[in-house]
Amino acid sequence: MTLPLPSRHPSDALAALILLALAVAGPAAASPPPAAPLHVDLVDYPTPQANWSAFRDLRHRLEAGFDDVCPDTFCEGEYTDYQPLKLRCSVERATGRVNVCGWAFAASELRVDPATGALQRQQPTWLCHFPTGGGTTVAALLAALDGPQPLFQRLPGTGKTVFEALGDCLR
Repeated sequence: MTLPLPSRHPSDALAALILLALAVAGPAAASPPPAAPLHVDLVDYPTPQANWSAFRDLRHRLEAGFDDVCPDTFCEGEYTDYQPLKLRCSVERATGRVNVCGWAFAASELRVDPATGALQRQQPTWLCHFPTGGGTTVAALLAALDGPQPLFQRLPGTGKTVFEALGDCLR
């Protein structure tokens, strides 16, 4: 390392001292890497997209079951057009335990106002939670809902079904 030559101007000497201090200090310390998230989507447990195929299959089977029972159950009420939207489960990354699962739904009802011809609408939404036992793992949840009728299979740790949980939520 070369040291700056003495200067006749005090400001030059100060600048030289600052440059010397920066050279001795070395590069700035790198900031620590961001902490890993504590919770992930079930699809991304234990690694990104690891359960994508299994979860997509489960979602399709749940939607098919909902479509089969909707006309005689949930869809007989105030609204005629119920649609299942997103299904997501939160998983504790360190343990693989399922925190909560939620399934979003929307419905709609349109009517014609006889006096004005305007369309009157109602469009509610719901986020229905599946009950899971405190120690339910991803593997246990997927295994419990495996099969052709996951809507009616018992959820681990609760004995309740997704169908019952939807009944509590959508009515």
